[in-house]
Amino acid sequence: MSELRPIPPMAGTEGWRDAPLDPVDEPLVAVAALHTRIHDVPRYHAAGLAGALPAGWVRRGVGERLVAALDDLPADVGLTVWDGYRPHATQSALFNTYVDELALVHPDWPADALEEAASRYVTPPSRSRVAPPPHLTGGAVDLTLCDRDGVPLDLGTDFDAFVPQAGARALEDVPGPARDNRRRLFWALSAQGFTNYIEEWWHYDLGNQFWGHVTGGVARYGPAPDPAAG
Repeated sequence: MSELRPIPPMAGTEGWRDAPLDPVDEPLVAVAALHTRIHDVPRYHAAGLAGALPAGWVRRGVGERLVAALDDLPADVGLTVWDGYRPHATQSALFNTYVDELALVHPDWPADALEEAASRYVTPPSRSRVAPPPHLTGGAVDLTLCDRDGVPLDLGTDFDAFVPQAGARALEDVPGPARDNRRRLFWALSAQGFTNYIEEWWHYDLGNQFWGHVTGGVARYGPAPDPAAG
């Protein structure tokens, strides 16, 4: 079963584009087909975001590790996946929407300041094959713990709550169910080799350059082909 030890200090991802990448040919797999305790709930499609797919996809190796992580969770707890592979159009829409939201709050900020602030939570869109956004690789997954019916448990904030409380370790000094659930999710996925993005408790990486930068390993997931195209 997953542990409730404190989440340790973790490295940030600044400089991730310089992490070495040696792409492998590994397919995407459907989240819905992974396991009965893994629930596919594509939030961006439900919100009508441009290009968002009606079903979730991750690299095969990511899917296998998610299934293995279930062994470290209580039998009545599963995983709800909100996002995995993310098309370029969706990445662009998400980034531009957040920049526009920041502009309303900070009308005096220049464009470069708005984009820099937005990039804390949303990677700028890019078609680069040597430094693709993490979700474009299929090696990033946004997820949470859930009950038997797929209803998310309390982890302190909603998905895409771009606030300090969403930081992976933000609740370490706040005892309660939300802190315990963050710890449970962290240790279950860490045991399978995933790394957690320091700014977002829900974002985990495996095999992409975020992961490679944090672990010192060579990333193996470059841009993945859009499953909707084939």
